[in-house]
Amino acid sequence: MPLRLVAGVDIGNSTTEVVLADVATGEPVAWDRTMTRGAKGTVSSVRGAAALVRRLVRRVPDGELVSAAVAPLRPVRTSTTTVPEPPADTGRFAVLAAGVASPGGVGSGVGRPVSIEEIEVPGGAPVVALVSAGYREAAPRLNALLAEGAPIVAVLLAADEARLVANRLEHPVPVVDGVDLAAAAGATLVAVEVVTAGRPLRKLTDPLFLASGFGVGAEENDDVRRLARQLADVSSAAVALGAVPVEPAGPAGGRIWTRRHPGGGEGLVWAEAARRLGEAEPGAFAAYAVDGGERVAVADLAVVDVGALAKSLLVRIGAGGGGYALAALDAAAGPVPADALLTEALGVPVVSASSEAAAARSGALTTPGAPADAVVVDIGGGTVDVIGPAHERVLAGGGDLLTAAVALGLDVTRGAAEWAKRGPAVRVETPQLATQEDGDKTFLEAPQPAGTVGWLAAPGPAGLLPITVRIGPAEWRTFRLALKQAVLGTAVRRGLVGAGTVLVVGGPAGDDEVLRVVDAVLPPGAGLGRGNVAGVLGHRYAVAWGLALAAGTTQG
Repeated sequence: MPLRLVAGVDIGNSTTEVVLADVATGEPVAWDRTMTRGAKGTVSSVRGAAALVRRLVRRVPDGELVSAAVAPLRPVRTSTTTVPEPPADTGRFAVLAAGVASPGGVGSGVGRPVSIEEIEVPGGAPVVALVSAGYREAAPRLNALLAEGAPIVAVLLAADEARLVANRLEHPVPVVDGVDLAAAAGATLVAVEVVTAGRPLRKLTDPLFLASGFGVGAEENDDVRRLARQLADVSSAAVALGAVPVEPAGPAGGRIWTRRHPGGGEGLVWAEAARRLGEAEPGAFAAYAVDGGERVAVADLAVVDVGALAKSLLVRIGAGGGGYALAALDAAAGPVPADALLTEALGVPVVSASSEAAAARSGALTTPGAPADAVVVDIGGGTVDVIGPAHERVLAGGGDLLTAAVALGLDVTRGAAEWAKRGPAVRVETPQLATQEDGDKTFLEAPQPAGTVGWLAAPGPAGLLPITVRIGPAEWRTFRLALKQAVLGTAVRRGLVGAGTVLVVGGPAGDDEVLRVVDAVLPPGAGLGRGNVAGVLGHRYAVAWGLALAAGTTQG
């Protein structure tokens, strides 16, 4: 006798999920997911879902599909934008180089930049030698000049040969390479410092030393402090007075307009919008524009000031990039009735549920121990849906925005950020040994390639995935949790209405740290848990199982 089955079909923006249930028992018997074909709501997306249903039915011995359910498809286009932070306004001062890979020598000096061919012997005031030649030619020439009494206090190289030059100097001076010599030559004075690797600079991070060395007055204190601030956490640097100036940049990102003033006024700069986001009602922002771009109308918007967050945590400068990550939720044109298309594709009756949100709530509430009045938080790639007994809120953000913020904050690809964001990472100390985020040392299950030693690494698709060498495990933990709070925690706080038990479902709900992030924004008295749909499906498939339940009610 055939096993009568019903299917719940959840066609999402990124993935399509299907659950098959036994009509007789009401229990799930098979489930799977796949990437959504084309855009949500298109014919190809429905056909892709139908193909997944048929594959699942074939996996069930004697299975016979008798009906299915799908929600009206509301295509939601979520765009994620990142905007780098503009250079700081340092007035007449500029950073020529900072944190180069292999500086040479140790020490500091301030002098007039002079090409090595033009240095006079004996000289008067200190000079910084500008060298374009290779080390075989440069080192003997520098030694000869120093022996004759040339007042060389530092050396700047164009080529990556600082250590090769420094190791051949008879009178050690700091040597920094990878410098734009044309920019250096245009400066009035140049200051250079190199310290032992891993130690912070002492002279060039001292605003008073810089002001005195450059001979500038108190009216430029702010510029000098901004210059010194950029040199924290590096062990070598060269800075200039009077080099080609950096044009003061306006606020990064463009403008964001609120619902109160959707078409008029200058709008908010992105930094101000990021500060206001936590208290903004869903839909409070009406439009945004990237620098030089056109205004884009939105149904909701979320923006994260990654640079400001890193600075507030004193994250190591140079660990990644500053700037903004933004997710914009465009207003949908309207629901697409997919039941007719799915009926044609499957050849069985298809029920159209009232909404995806209602199905998500119905499915999530089958979690063992979940109260009937629980608030369901469905975290997707582009949105965070907060569904209570009497309210539904859809907010921009979610997993894609978190990925973009992590990629920007660590200056890595989004592919690497997708794995780095998920949970604790380690630093590979040797091919067999790693340091955990709490400082413990752990022997690795499999030897790692020698090239990964010294890297922060996260569990990836095929073992540990190297992420970056610029930040340590403990520092990354602090930064990662702060980014999650700014993206996911803020979205949940904006969507909550009242207290109660909160059930977290959706793909990103599998994140190792999502519950602690949500817990931080809950009011007193609220409960919290991760969904385990139908007791066996885990945190995914809430919508699909809710739809399967709807299809099952039509059978009897």
